[in-house]
Amino acid sequence: MILKKPLLEQRGQSLVEFAVSSVILLLLVGGLVDIGRSIYVSEALSNAAREGARHGAWFDAPRQAHPYLDDAQIQAAVDAELASISLPGSVLKNPGGTTCPSVSDGNTLHNPPYVSSAYPPTANQPWLYICYNNTPGVDFTSPATNQGQLDLNVIVLYTYGPLTPLVKSQFGVFQVAANQHMTVQGF
Repeated sequence: MILKKPLLEQRGQSLVEFAVSSVILLLLVGGLVDIGRSIYVSEALSNAAREGARHGAWFDAPRQAHPYLDDAQIQAAVDAELASISLPGSVLKNPGGTTCPSVSDGNTLHNPPYVSSAYPPTANQPWLYICYNNTPGVDFTSPATNQGQLDLNVIVLYTYGPLTPLVKSQFGVFQVAANQHMTVQGF
């Protein structure tokens, strides 16, 4: 004869198992949301940098001019792309005579990785760097002329702050960089 335990002794077992497993499931779901959101933000930053560089590199052949090759026009194109996914507008950074952020590996093309000081100190704020010919001190505050074949480099740097408190406490914030090189059309 097999003796069965009374049902009263097992009533709380499934509740305890659910409570223990739900903590792990919530952590997994929160981490997946943060990973998905970071990929989404990274793609949006790439699109913004690409749109800014494409906008600045355009050449108006009939007028033989570069109507959008200046900092304000490029920043407006980047900000329009950022606004389309509800990110705040960029802050144009042209520190002390240089327009390109410092790199941490000594490359001369100002590609990632960048030094930590080039990124925003607060989370979820994009910084924009516009580099012309990778030359410090070259800036255009009005549309430039006769700048064909000039190298245009649009860099958007972002400090990503995770939404999940556990991910934020364990890993902190992440630095995301989007960099787009283009050659200005025309002559």
